[in-house]
Amino acid sequence: MKPTDTVQSRRSSLRRTAARWVAVGLASCASLALAVTYLVPSAPTPQSDTAQGGEEASRTRWGASYFPNIELTTHQGDNVRFFDDLIKDKVVVINFIYTSCPDTCPLETARLAQVYKILGDRVGDDVFFYSITIDPDNDTPDVLAAYAQRYGAGPGWTFLTGNEAEIVELRKKLGLYIPEIQSDDSNNHNLSLIIGNQATGQWMKRSPFENPHVLATQVGSWLHNWKLPTKERRDFADAPKLRSVSDGERLFRTRCAACHTIGGAVVGTQVATNDPNVGPDLLDVDLRRDPAWLRRWIAEPDVMLAEQDPLALQLLAAYNDVAMPNMRLGGTDIADLLGFVRAESSRIRRVQRAREAGRLGRDHSARERRLGTLGLRDAWVREAPPKANVSAGYLTLVNHGEREARVVGAQSPLFEHVEFHEMVQTDGGMGMRPLDELVVPASGELRLETGGKHLMLIGPQQALAHGKKVPVRLQLASGKGWDVWLPVVAPERGRPG
Repeated sequence: MKPTDTVQSRRSSLRRTAARWVAVGLASCASLALAVTYLVPSAPTPQSDTAQGGEEASRTRWGASYFPNIELTTHQGDNVRFFDDLIKDKVVVINFIYTSCPDTCPLETARLAQVYKILGDRVGDDVFFYSITIDPDNDTPDVLAAYAQRYGAGPGWTFLTGNEAEIVELRKKLGLYIPEIQSDDSNNHNLSLIIGNQATGQWMKRSPFENPHVLATQVGSWLHNWKLPTKERRDFADAPKLRSVSDGERLFRTRCAACHTIGGAVVGTQVATNDPNVGPDLLDVDLRRDPAWLRRWIAEPDVMLAEQDPLALQLLAAYNDVAMPNMRLGGTDIADLLGFVRAESSRIRRVQRAREAGRLGRDHSARERRLGTLGLRDAWVREAPPKANVSAGYLTLVNHGEREARVVGAQSPLFEHVEFHEMVQTDGGMGMRPLDELVVPASGELRLETGGKHLMLIGPQQALAHGKKVPVRLQLASGKGWDVWLPVVAPERGRPG
């Protein structure tokens, strides 16, 4: 290639790049027009004497004359008009999705599900959620209804489909269409969602990575002009000092927290959540899963699902067919994320051990009980869900003798069977295997604890609530029987994954 050809090629490349950035800039300016109206509400548009009455919404710039009143079909099969039926005089949250999206649509929908729960009964009353598909050929009302059910969408949250060309025009009007990432065979789309009050002309773009409580405040308070009573005001001097947040925690909060918890608690606290997770709880996930499998699952879950990886398909089925999104994380990001999950899991385990020790102390179960040279302490049973067929028992056996002691069996009048089991690392995860006996070494101890050996209590005869005690008879190899009582302890909330 001649030097002049190289220079000409570079100049052409620069012109093309500049043209693209100019186009992006123009698109950004157009979309910013909506966001700016939050800060400077538009003045009412004068109405002529011949204007049709009843067009209250056209008093603002963003009224019937701006928004296309296209026909859409809800996930219940009803036909509606975008302006007349969905947004006129309402506070709304609008996003665009498609149900087969392997990337951020699941995250965006899961984040909206959190906001939906925070706002509670207000959704459908003075706030309305709309998720509109950009893939109407595949996302029929039935498909959208199944998708809505997966994420717990109820009254006030409507999923919609319609004519593709009209939906594209609507995205442009809402400032959520970027031509540079679109093509005839692409479902790439702007990740932002838009919130607005049509009556006042206030519109804002928001990120799906936003904190759900912040989003709920913006929708529930800002866009209602703070008409609801505020909570008690506090002096800024009483504000807690903010701790530093690692890159791994930042990734978890923005990419993972919409679907996952660690130990069933809000990250960074001991506050449990009663909400069911969209995805599995991640407490000790790095210990429960094969490290190579876990890193690949975070990097390319869509590929592993396409390959029909057995564990990936098992997780998909266990969590209502909600697919893990591909967040396009690199190796460093994944290492940071797993480092945070490990650190947070260790912190939560320390809290759990301290709480369990405190409960056991109050129940007088921490004191060692003796049968000959064998001692027992820290005995407890994890409270199980009402319809669970199994529960787990934990204790510590201490051998004060010079010979090993063996426990060869156990039984309880409150369960059909009591077996010995152990959690072990298997290919791709943790598994459980039965044990014939429990061996307590001479002058040593054997701990039955979460994540290790334990009593498997099978077939409960009655529901066991926190505060009750389970009688268990331990059968020793010496022929002696030992009757012990295990108090029932409420578990830390969270779902295993």
